[in-house]
Amino acid sequence: LKPSDLDGSRPRLHTRAVLTSLSAGLVGAMGITACKLDAPPPSKAIMLGCIDYTDQIRTIWAGVKEHYNKAGCDFDFVLFTSYDRQVEALLGGFIDIAWNGPMAHVRTQKRTNGSSLCLGMRDVDCGFVTHIVVRKGAGISSLADLESKRLAAGTRDSPQACVLPMQYLKSQGVPVQTMSVTFFDRDYGKHGDTALGEIEVMNELAKGKFDAGFVSDLMWQRGLSSGDVNSGKGEELEVLEVAKVPPFSHCQFDALPTIDPKKRQDFEEILFKMDYANEADRRVMQLEGIKKEWVRFDDAGYQTMKDALAAEPNVPFPPPLYRDEEHPFRELAVN
Repeated sequence: LKPSDLDGSRPRLHTRAVLTSLSAGLVGAMGITACKLDAPPPSKAIMLGCIDYTDQIRTIWAGVKEHYNKAGCDFDFVLFTSYDRQVEALLGGFIDIAWNGPMAHVRTQKRTNGSSLCLGMRDVDCGFVTHIVVRKGAGISSLADLESKRLAAGTRDSPQACVLPMQYLKSQGVPVQTMSVTFFDRDYGKHGDTALGEIEVMNELAKGKFDAGFVSDLMWQRGLSSGDVNSGKGEELEVLEVAKVPPFSHCQFDALPTIDPKKRQDFEEILFKMDYANEADRRVMQLEGIKKEWVRFDDAGYQTMKDALAAEPNVPFPPPLYRDEEHPFRELAVN
């Protein structure tokens, strides 16, 4: 185990697994019972996990915290830099609820054999739309025209800018293997939440470096309204109207079935009492992109993501560096 293994620069190394296995071998050989890191003792506070993808995240969830505290509920939040870590924290009992995107939500369902609870979502999370955008001068008017073209995708773990539109092309028989595909991995681990990859896709399309790209309707409309897309800035872009990537659901709150019933009840009741007519509530809701209200969970919009992840191994993140039976420190003699 080298110092570089512990500096955070190697995301595939499960440091805790390595150290735990090493210490287990040492103390086992000496006849000492190994110490195990368990979840923290139960707390009365509702602990929420959310992804730190923009500076205003702190403002949003501080506002939500104030809303809960005013209702007499002890509530706090923890920021994560990746959805994978957030899912593991939820499964390990370190947080009560996770504000998950579609990929993290489906993975949570898989890891809990479908027993996880879904507590609510924003009104804008239903019917999320993504597009295949093309250069007008690229000669693309059908899906068949995409063969051998240059394709720009966002971050490769982005549902809207990579995973789902790529799956759609494959389902329609588009020979993706003939295309030159470039991934703009600008926020890997955050599942495209920053939209930086989508911005790069539109910019590079306008420069003529690609023929087609994946962009969510949210970012496409923002680009048009701000004048950053078209408006004489580079080549003209347009949505390939014949490409109908199925709409899907985006973020929602996940919890384990073992959550304290009182915490679940308080969380749901107070969440749905947020009132758009109230100035303080409206400010927070607008920052979170809500048009009118929080809504109850609808599972139908996650089917395409479930299909996309069906063949994915159902394992913790990151996977252990070694299997227990193959670990080089499985047996260690101490003289």
